[in-house]
Amino acid sequence: MLKIMEYKVGSNRKQIKYKHDITRAIRNIRLNFQRRMTVPMFHPLHISQVAEILKWGSKELFRIASLNSFRRVDKLVHSHYVIHSMNSNLANIQPKDPRSKGSEELIYGDDGLEDHKGLKELDTIITDTEGEEDHASDRDQFDRWFAEDRARQKELDHRKHNQPPETKSNSEEQTNDKYFKSMHKKGKYAKSSI
Repeated sequence: MLKIMEYKVGSNRKQIKYKHDITRAIRNIRLNFQRRMTVPMFHPLHISQVAEILKWGSKELFRIASLNSFRRVDKLVHSHYVIHSMNSNLANIQPKDPRSKGSEELIYGDDGLEDHKGLKELDTIITDTEGEEDHASDRDQFDRWFAEDRARQKELDHRKHNQPPETKSNSEEQTNDKYFKSMHKKGKYAKSSI
């Protein structure tokens, strides 16, 4: 059990002295309990850029975790710095968010919570980088998925219909022994205690 020491500073104010360096670093605002990252992902070009930044960050964090020359608190401070660097690199990837920071306009619509700000600007960005043609609307995508699912189901039904008779059984007989199953169905073993 950790003992927290208290001592008086100045008048009647009590100062708490923590035993561990990590607790002192969090109290002195060198560390935070958690770090957050904002990852933009609204354009196809972002996928490879974000993957590259996350790969670099994970490599650095594994390198810091394996260092023996750092104290625990120094490892955490350097890890905070790596996450901060990743966050600033993610903020600078192109194309940038057309909205200014904090300008989301969230409205409850037919599909739940929707953001209506910046959609026209995003459409022009995608048109500039990807071209005029719409690769596939949502309806076309759903129609293609349903057609694939129907074709797959039809093939499964066809396979099920064309199975040999010994594999169509749902009883508790042995499934892999064809001789046993065929004899069982003919009644040779019907009165035995198998």
